[in-house]
Amino acid sequence: MVVYAKPKRTRRKAPIVLLVLLIVIVLLLVAADRVGHSVADDKLADQVAAQAQSKDVKLGVPPTADITGFPFLTQVAAGKYDKILVHMRDVTVQSYAIPKLDITATGVHAKTSDVLNGNGPITADAVSGTATVGWGYVNQAAKEQLDQDQVKDVQLSGDNGTLDVRMTVNVLGQDLKLAGTAKPTLSDDGKSLRVSFADLHTTGSKLPDAAKNVLDGVLQQLGLQIKLPTLPYGLKLTHVDPQSDGLRVTAAANDVTLAE
Repeated sequence: MVVYAKPKRTRRKAPIVLLVLLIVIVLLLVAADRVGHSVADDKLADQVAAQAQSKDVKLGVPPTADITGFPFLTQVAAGKYDKILVHMRDVTVQSYAIPKLDITATGVHAKTSDVLNGNGPITADAVSGTATVGWGYVNQAAKEQLDQDQVKDVQLSGDNGTLDVRMTVNVLGQDLKLAGTAKPTLSDDGKSLRVSFADLHTTGSKLPDAAKNVLDGVLQQLGLQIKLPTLPYGLKLTHVDPQSDGLRVTAAANDVTLAE
């Protein structure tokens, strides 16, 4: 008598074996993709550091880079990457200290060998960035600019987009403590911060009309134009936003070389 049960079980196992093999292949491809992604991130970070050094930009800690998007290997094959994130900390540019600089590059072009071997060039269609300029730098620049005989003290701080101002101004031989908020704006060339003090008010007793009129005239004339640090990659400042950790500035540029 011929038994057919064993061949039937073999045929039933075949799809399961193929499914297991397919899962293994997919996992291997994903692992290879992630390994390649990690290696490329490290190589790109090294190139960013080298590029920064060549432009006299000092980095307190090594930068980090993240090539976004999945799968990574298809982007490598095409030589074009949708978005790359670069994070820099403790940056010094022309003696200006920038605690944080975060850059987003889109439309990034690079040859496969250049990415994996750590060579350039690597270019981006557009780059945007946010940098934090510490209040220590801003306040020091303000004190150096204002007339110390008239303005005894000035303290700028911020939170959630609001610039808070406290200062002591000499009016008719009397030191008056003032407080209030101000709206910072950028100069037309995007290189300086302008601050007006017209909306400040005294924190003490009510002033006589004569003293108040003099104070109003003084505040109308007072103002700051603080030169801001020059950012890498030719980024031009487009917006300022006071926050608790410093003055957060937004910048942008087109056709940027990330690494040479």
